[in-house]
Formats: sequence, C-alpha cells, structure tokens
Amino acid sequence: MLRGLFLRAIVALGVPLALVSPFGGLLLYLWYSHARPNDFVWPVYSFTRGAYILAAATLVGYLLFEIRRSPPRIRGLALVPLFYVWTVLACIFAVSPALAEPKIWEFGKIFLITFLVAAMANSEKRVRTLLYALGISVGLIGLKGAIDFIITGGQARMTGPGGMEGEENEYALALNVAIPILFGLARSEPRKLLRWALKGMALGCAITVVGTHSRSGFLGLALVALLLTLYSKRRLVGVVVLAVAILLFVKFAPSAAMSRYQSIPTAADDDASAIGRLQAWETALLMIKAHPFFGIGPLQFEINFPKYTNFRPRACHNAFLDLGAEQGMPSCLLFMAILGGTIFTMWRLRKRLSHFPGNDNWMAYCLLIQQAITVYIVPNLFISRQNEDLMWHLLGVSAGLAALVRRKLADQYAEAEVKQQEEQAQLPELVNA
Repeated sequence: MLRGLFLRAIVALGVPLALVSPFGGLLLYLWYSHARPNDFVWPVYSFTRGAYILAAATLVGYLLFEIRRSPPRIRGLALVPLFYVWTVLACIFAVSPALAEPKIWEFGKIFLITFLVAAMANSEKRVRTLLYALGISVGLIGLKGAIDFIITGGQARMTGPGGMEGEENEYALALNVAIPILFGLARSEPRKLLRWALKGMALGCAITVVGTHSRSGFLGLALVALLLTLYSKRRLVGVVVLAVAILLFVKFAPSAAMSRYQSIPTAADDDASAIGRLQAWETALLMIKAHPFFGIGPLQFEINFPKYTNFRPRACHNAFLDLGAEQGMPSCLLFMAILGGTIFTMWRLRKRLSHFPGNDNWMAYCLLIQQAITVYIVPNLFISRQNEDLMWHLLGVSAGLAALVRRKLADQYAEAEVKQQEEQAQLPELVNA
C-alpha cells in the first residue's frame, strides 16, 4: 500500500513538473517506463495509468513551453512515420481489424515519446542525461536481479518485473541492450564513484541475463562481450578480461542455464522449443507468400496459424518474420532500414569525429548507440520484440545526437579550413625569411 501511495505521489508531483519543465517530465516518464516501479507494487495498489498521465503532461508542456527551443526533428527518424502509417494500414486491412486495433495505439505511444526524445535531445548535456535515464533505469533492475541471483544460487529461472520485460527472453533482451549504454557512459564518466556504479549495473545486467536461462539472451550477451572487447581502448586487456570471464562463467554458471546453452548447437534436431520456432518461421513464410503487402494483421499470427499449417500454433519468435507475416514485407523492410540506417549513421559519424581531437565523449555516445542497436537485433532473430520501447527511445536519442554531431563537425571542418588557409598565407613569408 505504501509503495502504491508513494508511486501516486511521484506522478502527482511529476505532472506540474512536466508542464513547466517538459524535459524533466520526459526523464520521469522514461524512468517510469523502463525502471517499471509499478510492477514492484501489489496489483491491487498498482497505478498503470501513471505512465499515460506523465506522457500527456509532458506533451502539453512541450507544446506550451518547449517546442520553440526544441522543434520537432524528422531527420534520422524519417522512416518511422512511414513504418507507423504501414502499421495502421495493416490494421485496417487485417483479417480482423478490431483485433489489430490495439497495435495502433501501442506504436502510437512509443513513437510519440521517440519524437519527443529526438526533439529535446538538443545539447550534449541533454543527450548524456537521456542516456543516463535509459541505462540506469534498466541497470537498477539488472542489479537487483543479480543480487537475487546470488542469494538463490542462480538455480531458479528469473523473469522480469512485468510488461515487455515480463518474460525471460524479453527481459534478457532489455538487459543486453542496456549493457553497452552503461559501459559507454562509464568510459566517458570522470567521476570515479559513478563510473564504478555504472560498471556494476552493467555487470549486474549480465549476471541477470544468465539467470534468465534464455538462449537468445545468451547469444545477445555473447555479442555484447565481443563488441565491448573489439572496441576496447586497451584491446589486449579486453581480450584477457573476456577470457577470464569465460572461464568464470564455465565454472560458476548454474547447471540449469548451462544445460540450455549446451543444447543450442543441436536444438533444431532435438529441442521441442527450437523445433517449434522453425515450424513457426515456416508458417510465417507461408503467410508472407499469401499476404505480401499488408500481411494478415497485427496480433493475429497465432489465430491464423492453423489456416496455413498443421503445426501447433505458437508465436513467431522472430521480429522480422513476424512483421512480414502480420504487417507485410514493406513493414519488415522499413524496420530493417530503420535499424541498419541508425547503426550505419552512428558508425560513420564516429569515424568522422575521430579526425579531430577533443571528441571523445561524442564518439562514446555514437559507439554505445551503435552497439546497443546491434545487440538488439540478434535476440530478435529468436523472439518478436519489434515493439521494444527501449530500442525506439534510443533511436530518438540517436536522431538528436546525429544532428548535434553534424553541427559540431561542420564547425570543426570550417575551423580546419581557416587554419589551413592561414598556414598557406604564411608560407611565402617563411620562405622569404
């Protein structure tokens, strides 16, 4: 009861804050959405509408006080409205439009916040603060999970607090995405205590991923470890740390988790879950062949499953095939272009920043987003979380970051050109002297 009252008090105080300081309201919403405090309250005292109230107040505050300072940003997110329009069309032309309708509102809420994030990410301080809000919100859950993992000996299979992070595979996905954010912030954090706190939360997320016993989560975690090692400033040290981590993992990982991980190579032959996924993918391809343009409709994969095969109906367990089957191939291709475009943009901007000194923090932000989105893709080959709001909100940060970096690079290139012209002008004088 006390937790429920405390949560309501936070929302009550957050509404006027969001009205007069929309950026503060946005940060509070991101915490409410990703730290999921509502799921730590007894259901009878929960406050599920708190997130909607904070989002509405933030939007009103933005329109009244912030929009001139932070105008809407389209560049970097131009494909997102197209993806949403196609989602709406897929709902309209669905086998059962009424069943698909909730997807319109779900994606609408996610994209609204994504564009608010992109608009208000208009300074380095704000970009960093948004990354802290996203990383720490998930990191605290991961740290709590790691403590529970250690206390219980790691034998019990861990699930998330609720919502999109309720099921273990989805929970592991969010934790894996948060790890590069936390490590990237730690690398550029000058305060030692906070730097170690960020690394501690990242380690807690990794431990909790193991605690979920999720095989897709394990693959995502392996990619995280590989990326962090490859992009380490001290690569040799990173390789040594990775080798030690692997040895510790093999020695101390729970037997229940290890038995699932060891089944990955042969899962397609003798594991019922993996075989079911392959059957679902085969069915998804049949649906795409029959309805390539708008699909069968969002939220209708399992219902229409028996129309295409005699396999036992189940979820698609692949975000890309799921989009193709439920919303058509154009939707799937747009989704892939959004993810691939963001990864490429962050990589390219980071390379350009490296040509000038003093850009370490900017490069760290580009790298952590590049890594986080890359990590998001791998588990989604085995689960269907195209609606993971953490990823979409991170895309909003990337759009704001890209605009700031382009502006900074333009100034740096201009300064370099002026300096070069001055040096060329002084060259005849030096020769005559």
